[in-house]
Amino acid sequence: MNKDYYKTLNINRNATQDEVKKAFRKLSKTHHPDKGGDENTFKELSEAYDTLSDTEKRTKYDMGGQDPFSGFGRQRGPSMDDIVNNFFNQRTRRPQRRKGRSLKISLTVTLDDVYFGKNKVMSYKRQINCQGCGGTGGQVQNCSHCGGRGMINQTVGNAFFRQMQQTVCPACQGKGKTILRACTSCGGNERTVREQKVDFPVPKNLMTGQVFTMRNLGDEIFGGDNGDLHIQVVIERHKDFKVHNLDLIYEPKVSVIDMILGCEILVPHFEGGIKAKIPELSEIGNKFTLKGKGLKGDMGPLPGLEGPFQFEDGQVLYYDPKAGKYYDRGKDMFVENPPGNRKDVEEAHCAGKSPGNRRIKVRRKK
Repeated sequence: MNKDYYKTLNINRNATQDEVKKAFRKLSKTHHPDKGGDENTFKELSEAYDTLSDTEKRTKYDMGGQDPFSGFGRQRGPSMDDIVNNFFNQRTRRPQRRKGRSLKISLTVTLDDVYFGKNKVMSYKRQINCQGCGGTGGQVQNCSHCGGRGMINQTVGNAFFRQMQQTVCPACQGKGKTILRACTSCGGNERTVREQKVDFPVPKNLMTGQVFTMRNLGDEIFGGDNGDLHIQVVIERHKDFKVHNLDLIYEPKVSVIDMILGCEILVPHFEGGIKAKIPELSEIGNKFTLKGKGLKGDMGPLPGLEGPFQFEDGQVLYYDPKAGKYYDRGKDMFVENPPGNRKDVEEAHCAGKSPGNRRIKVRRKK
């Protein structure tokens, strides 16, 4: 026996799509099994809504008065949950806000810059919104494909179950506008290239290879957010000593006689040379420490966090066990998936607020 879906939903045959939805919503609140309603009754309501809410199915139903679910044998239609979820929780792919391209540049600094925490001025090129057209590309009009919304509706599903989704308009790439007449300044490209200068204060606990992010200093984009600027800092190799975390390692060349008898040497330093004694009967490879004469940065432990840890790209991060993420102290932000394996930053080189040391490693003078 054919089913009268209009009677099931208690609407007339000229009912609009909005009236169909309202009727189904009203009846489903009463007859849904979770609300204490009858499961078979709710199933009939769901079948009626699935047919009358689809223009093609409704047309066929009106022409023949046939139950589109009859005669399909074991072929399974949509479940009640599918239909209800489709009605009450239609999936909508909202447009992601456009963002300009992020840029990455390299900055080379000296150990003097790190020791004194100097400020560096960098120049780089970025794209900015055209001053002639404001970033629109010229005289624009609403996109004819999406009507200026930047989004289009798409129906997805099968013969029994369909749902409406929104996706970015392919004609205007989500802008909602198309160029009618190109700007003479940018030729319709929306942006122009400009040289940008930025101040970068060199941290005193810097490690070579660290990457710092300066928000919104990447490329601009009309109607969206600026990209970011990523600065990878490389410490220039020093002529006198090496760096290990906050320690400076100096390897003077000492003659055999001086190693046997002992001597006094002048150790180079950023604030002036330091006199140091090589004890008698010293051997090649002996190490001596000048307390507090290394770099001045603070890489000590932080309350509630584990670390610090150094990664293969030079980043020094702390681990927050509560958040389950790594924390970058210099940027004051969490870092997702730091690259490579981590290793402990030795306690001797991150002892709270104390500066690093100057280590002297004796080498034989040739």
